[in-house]
Amino acid sequence: LAVDFASRHLKPEGALVAKVFHGSGYNELVALFRSQFKVVKVVKPKASRERSSETFLVGIGLNAG
Repeated sequence: LAVDFASRHLKPEGALVAKVFHGSGYNELVALFRSQFKVVKVVKPKASRERSSETFLVGIGLNAG
């Protein structure tokens, strides 16, 4: 839902940051980000516990269309 909202309301060079957890559907979510944004970064903050499955997906710049 966040990616859908972003694709309709972000400015062309806007960014979406989403906290996500590895599990079923994770790879599909990364693929969705890559289809919607020009730049996609997967970030695991240093403050996050090493065994934690949390990461952040950062999508920057909407793809045209």
